[in-house]
Amino acid sequence: MISTAVLLLGECIERPETRQSKLEVIATDLTGAQIPDVEVELTPLSNGGSIVKTNWRGARVLYGEYQLRVYARGFAHARRGIRIYQPETVVRIELQVGSIGCPPPPAEIGGLVKHDNRGELWVKAVAVRGIDGGEARVSGSGYFLISGLEYSTYVVMVMQGESVLHEQVVKTYPIGSSSSKLEIELTAKR
Repeated sequence: MISTAVLLLGECIERPETRQSKLEVIATDLTGAQIPDVEVELTPLSNGGSIVKTNWRGARVLYGEYQLRVYARGFAHARRGIRIYQPETVVRIELQVGSIGCPPPPAEIGGLVKHDNRGELWVKAVAVRGIDGGEARVSGSGYFLISGLEYSTYVVMVMQGESVLHEQVVKTYPIGSSSSKLEIELTAKR
C-alpha cells in the first residue's frame, strides 16, 4: 500500500520523443483536384524543435504537435495545427486561389429552417476536405447564419442535441455571392 502511495505522489518524468511518423500532406484546390509542387513548413509547438521545410509530399517527423503551413504557386497559403501520434499521418488541406489586390470576403452559409417548434436547433457546417467549419443556433423564426468560412465544400447538418435531423452538401465559391442561402424543411415523422 505504501508503494502505491509513493507511485501516485511521484512526478511524471518526460523523456525526449524519439518515435517518428511518416507525414504525407495532400493539398487540393476548391474542386478537390490535387495540387502538384506544394511547399510544406512544419513548426513544432513544443520548445526545442526545429522547423521542417520540404517540397515533397512525404517526410519523417517526430511525434508531437505542430503548426502546418502549406503553399503553392498561384494559391494562398493555408495554416492549421496538427497532432502527430501514429506511425503514418495523412493530412488533407485545401488551398484557396491566390488573389491580386483585395481578397474576397469570407463565405457564409445561411437561410431558413422550416420546422414545427421542436426545441433548440443548430446548423453545423463541416468542411469535406480539411478542418474548416462553424455552427449557428437557429432563431425562433427559423433563420441561421454561419459566417467567416473558407470557400469550400461543406456537409451542412441541422441538429437537435446529438440527433442529425437533416444533412446536405453545400458548395461555396468566391464567384458571384459570398453567401449560400438554404431553405430546409423539416417534416414531422409520423
